[in-house]
Amino acid sequence: MRRILAALLVVWEPLSLSLTAAAFLDRLSDRGWAAVALLIVRLGVTGFGVAAGRALWAGRPEAVELARWATGLNLAANVVTLTTSLWPSLYPPGLRGPVTTVIIAWYVLWFVWAMRQK
Repeated sequence: MRRILAALLVVWEPLSLSLTAAAFLDRLSDRGWAAVALLIVRLGVTGFGVAAGRALWAGRPEAVELARWATGLNLAANVVTLTTSLWPSLYPPGLRGPVTTVIIAWYVLWFVWAMRQK
């Protein structure tokens, strides 16, 4: 499971953020400074996740603690992103609620898994 989380943090999170941000970069300025600040925070959280994922992959002793922080920060960043209008939504109105629930549940499960590790 550690290798799966490491791969998600190192590969999936940066890829997902880069594709999403690239699609909305031209419209991001229309949403104001708060959306730009959220992008900067998301970049920082993703960078921290990459560092945590690399530490997990290498089996370093501090890796589990970093993974806890990375999953918690990813959870918080995604809750803000998905539940506010700061970040443009990729999903149509009928799907936004269920997709938001599934995505938040995904991050909660990884956070709970990381909290249970020693």
